Amino acid sequence: MYRFVVSWFAYSLVLLSGTALPGCEEYAPPPESPTETVGEISCRFDAATAGTLRGQVIWQGAIPDVPRYRAPISPGSEHAGQPYRLWPNPHAPHIDPVSRGVAGAVVFLRGIDPRRARPWDHPPVRIELRDYQIHVCQGDHDGSSGFVRRGDAIAIVSRQDLFHSLRVRGAAFFTRAFPDANQLCSRRLDRCGLVELSSGCGYFWMRGWLFVDEHPYYTHSDAQGHFTLPQVPPGRYQLVCWLPDWHEAARELDAETALICRLTFRPPVEIVQPVQLMPCQTQTVSIQLDASRFGDKREGP
Repeated sequence: MYRFVVSWFAYSLVLLSGTALPGCEEYAPPPESPTETVGEISCRFDAATAGTLRGQVIWQGAIPDVPRYRAPISPGSEHAGQPYRLWPNPHAPHIDPVSRGVAGAVVFLRGIDPRRARPWDHPPVRIELRDYQIHVCQGDHDGSSGFVRRGDAIAIVSRQDLFHSLRVRGAAFFTRAFPDANQLCSRRLDRCGLVELSSGCGYFWMRGWLFVDEHPYYTHSDAQGHFTLPQVPPGRYQLVCWLPDWHEAARELDAETALICRLTFRPPVEIVQPVQLMPCQTQTVSIQLDASRFGDKREGP
């Protein structure tokens, strides 16, 4: 059963206006002590012995039919009379019906010694708020998730001529208001971990994710579910496949309109497989996903 929580949306906007200042220097908890200095990271990487992990993320069973949300642009009373639109569930899985491959899954390694890792080679991350969605742009990638080296800055910008607010939680904690379009700002991320991005002004379907780490062994599966992690030092690791859950854990309603103003989803799903990579080895793995891993089966879908 969903847990419904009624919140006063107008009051939250007042709080937002007082805490989300025009600059990018809002309060954040002090950064954790670094585990490695910049000079130490990758100092022991040996390209001559590095190997490759590759594979495919495959969906087993029926492909889930995830309904969209029907709502006006904003739950506030000033928008309640506007036409309703259909908004996609941001965590609906993208599954190729022919290959059964899962696109956009995040695949990464745990247990890597940053000193033995290859140098960081992911492009900088830019967060764009456009078309009432959060776009995580990184090189040629435009999706819902990206990878940030601990201590690097991300760029954030709104591309719409309306009020946006980016709410950041998890390994980073701040809210940034964007009253105007095309006003670029930056924010440094100093903590390793998972960062959730969402709207702070009622666009409840907007979501994005950032993975902050000291090593670069992160990738996305392609349209057929294939992935590759190159230049991995030999050793024993955990291969992790991460995908957000599309099932709701809670929803908050506007007190005046009874429309959804915020959603909380169930925790993301991780599939963990132990791997041992020998020097210069290319190893192929298969990762299986199915609907039973998502949602709370005690309560139903």
